[in-house]
Amino acid sequence: MVNKKIELLSPAGNLASFKAACIGGADAIYMGLSKFNARQMAENFDVEKYIECIEYAHYRGIKVYLTLNTLLYDSEIKEAIDLVIKLYSRGLDAVIIQDIGLAYILHKILPDLHLHASTQMSVYSKSQVKFLESIGFSRVVLARELTIQEIKEICESTNMETEVFIHGALCVSMSGQCLLSSVIGSRSANRGACAQPCRMKYSLFDTNNKEVIKEKYLLSKKDIYGLEYVNELKNIGVTSLKIEGRNKSFEYVLGVTKTYRKYIDKKMDVLENDKYILKQLFNRDGLSDGYLKKVRYKESISLLTPKNKGIYIGEVIKKYKKYVKVKLAEDISMHDGIEIYSEGKVISNIITCIKDENGNILNSDVKKGNYVYIGDFNENIKEKSSVYRTSSSKLNKMLAQEFNTGNKTKNLSLQIIIKSNKKISLEVKEKNINYEYDYVPEIAKTKEITKEDVIKAFSKTKDEPYLFSNIEVILDKNLFIPISVLNSIRRDLTQKIKDSEKILLDTCEFINKEKDVIKDLDNKISKLNNCNKKENTYFVYKFSNNIDYIKEFKNKFNLSLDILYINIADFLKFKNEIINKYKGKVKLFLYIHNFVGKNLDNIITKNIEGYLSEGISGVLLGSFAYFDMLIKLKEKYNFLLYADYSFNVTNLYSAYFLTMLGFDKITPSVELSGTEYDNFSKYFNIECVNDIITVMTSRYCILGSFIGREGEEESCKRPCKNMYYLKDLHRC
Repeated sequence: MVNKKIELLSPAGNLASFKAACIGGADAIYMGLSKFNARQMAENFDVEKYIECIEYAHYRGIKVYLTLNTLLYDSEIKEAIDLVIKLYSRGLDAVIIQDIGLAYILHKILPDLHLHASTQMSVYSKSQVKFLESIGFSRVVLARELTIQEIKEICESTNMETEVFIHGALCVSMSGQCLLSSVIGSRSANRGACAQPCRMKYSLFDTNNKEVIKEKYLLSKKDIYGLEYVNELKNIGVTSLKIEGRNKSFEYVLGVTKTYRKYIDKKMDVLENDKYILKQLFNRDGLSDGYLKKVRYKESISLLTPKNKGIYIGEVIKKYKKYVKVKLAEDISMHDGIEIYSEGKVISNIITCIKDENGNILNSDVKKGNYVYIGDFNENIKEKSSVYRTSSSKLNKMLAQEFNTGNKTKNLSLQIIIKSNKKISLEVKEKNINYEYDYVPEIAKTKEITKEDVIKAFSKTKDEPYLFSNIEVILDKNLFIPISVLNSIRRDLTQKIKDSEKILLDTCEFINKEKDVIKDLDNKISKLNNCNKKENTYFVYKFSNNIDYIKEFKNKFNLSLDILYINIADFLKFKNEIINKYKGKVKLFLYIHNFVGKNLDNIITKNIEGYLSEGISGVLLGSFAYFDMLIKLKEKYNFLLYADYSFNVTNLYSAYFLTMLGFDKITPSVELSGTEYDNFSKYFNIECVNDIITVMTSRYCILGSFIGREGEEESCKRPCKNMYYLKDLHRC
């Protein structure tokens, strides 16, 4: 089913960006509290300010979604639920969640609350969407790695709401499946504290320790720019288009929101000026459509800078004292932000002085094509260095003026009935408000009041969230009403409309239900019998028919091997050899990764039942993508189902939920401490990872981009058959 109206969802990291999103035309705004959200470094909101924002937005017909999209520990669950209850009781429209345990509890306590599955849940398939819908989610924020065709197939398969990132930052890893920041610097991306190691420089080395690529931003993805695809996404049934940017300025939020608003409201070709504005507001070395049209390679990476590159304005002709001479490729103004790329250095500054080529001070706007000296720069800058404008003072001033004068209003129809010997009555149909004001009009002694006078009085709503744009006045002749009375009626009516929008639910009912639900779950968990039999396992990352894994394990650990995990892609290739060599000697488990491509997906779907009938003891599952299918097969075949660490289980409630669903063993998050693992093992059958872990799951391939192919369309030469490694600048 095609959506007739598509939602524009904008970010807010502080009060200024929240108001900017309202003024820019957002249908909904997503924003976080000071805790439990994936943008902990944003300013965010306290509870009281958040409630004010909900009311401010609702007055204007705008929804508010809480980003509670991090993994939680057991000690944090209750506080998180209490925060949701407070906001829900005041009208919160939805909560965006990553933690499956939190979602499970919230759905029990607040069944009418809309739950949105965060992009941190790494949802990329129809089966995942179907599963999430079955457990109470009303919307899914799809993985940013999907193409429009893949999004279309999901939309066609479900009635669930779908949300797609249309503009802003793109991670190199699938959200929720990146452990790099945690491993390198003990700052968990899943806990909102990502240090962004993907935005650092790396060198690529081959198996002979030869440096193949030297000190480039090999993991820094360009931002998504999807303005060209608004109508296409609308036509395939996407519910919501999401702008990234809770760490961005209010100018960015306002400029991007109003631009996308224009193209959502009116089908039109993209104007070059709008593309230019978006590029000036923020771009990492150019615009990219991310994955929307296809899986991109080298051209989707910002090799030169991980930050905003801005607009190219020219090349340094020469350096003179504190000035650089440039022939302008773009107009410039005083106080524009400037960056110069000179011999591997990036020199940043603000234009504080502009001179013409003869050295005369201009300090005013200068058109492109002119030669100018701009300053000041103390650093040594080489000739032919590229100069970029990272911020436009003129654009920022324009947006700031719009921000200061703009007041997003909602248009309402108003009927006013003014009759002799009767109180004045008013009706606002959109709000279902019928209001009788305790005032009877006087008989006019000199000048009678006109319809125009009434309309003028009720049009004075400049500072209010409502605009009476369609006013019908039914007025008897020869009546008089003081303008002060009309103004008073207008103010009273506006307040009644505001009061009708306010939501104030009794939290006692929800808190009591919360206590009952938590108590019941704690009792059930405490009664669980941990029958965890320690098993020695070997995870085969790349199967080789030349290796005897049982013998290798015994030689390495002087232990017997109980379980051999085989990647399902390797099992497809070496099935006969694996069955003949290991059946009956060790338990064979198939490992299904947290992201599976379409070709492998088709093979798994068609053949998994046959595999399970050939001596396979179990499946180690990386996501919910094949869960429903495997649970049904589990009833027919005697095999075990284990949850891998990519499920990101960090609390007992998540573990309980997975166990209740049918998982026989849980691998908790590798980001937990030993003490936390011990606590899990008291109640659940768990498995710990003591081997190599996958720190990123990505559709972008470094080797395929820079070594395996020359162009975007060329098939890859698969250099991954050999060993390569990355080294950052701060490590030996």
